[in-house]
Amino acid sequence: MQPPDVSKTEQKRIEEKGFIDFFDGPDKNGIFWIKRKIDDSCFFLTKENKCAIYSVRPQVCRLEPFTIVDYDYEKNKVELELNFPFSCCCKGIDNEITVHDKEIERAAQILVQKILSLTANDLDLPITDKKVSSETRSRILRRRVEMANLQL
Repeated sequence: MQPPDVSKTEQKRIEEKGFIDFFDGPDKNGIFWIKRKIDDSCFFLTKENKCAIYSVRPQVCRLEPFTIVDYDYEKNKVELELNFPFSCCCKGIDNEITVHDKEIERAAQILVQKILSLTANDLDLPITDKKVSSETRSRILRRRVEMANLQL
């Protein structure tokens, strides 16, 4: 299972900026996702092609235009790659933006922790159990295969 786009803490920060009613859902798993506009762009993308919540954007947005493709739980390393095809047409990214490695690394680790937590809950095991780490990696890899199939 993939974690929701926005945690409760992130939701509160966004709402404090004056935004409400920005979720779609819940989906079949009970998870709420950030709404998309009619043109499929992000709910928070302005007419000027800027993020309206940039200063409080959630971790999933800090990771863009990358996606998690693998997780080596024994070394606690996260493998990322460009989130194709979305990275090619990402309206919030331009050639003048510099990607900050530490910010991307932190966002990836936070998202992996969210997936670990969901997996531990699903398996009714402590998050420190090796089965949780192994299943988390399997879920990440399955998601990658699902995304690859969508791109065929």
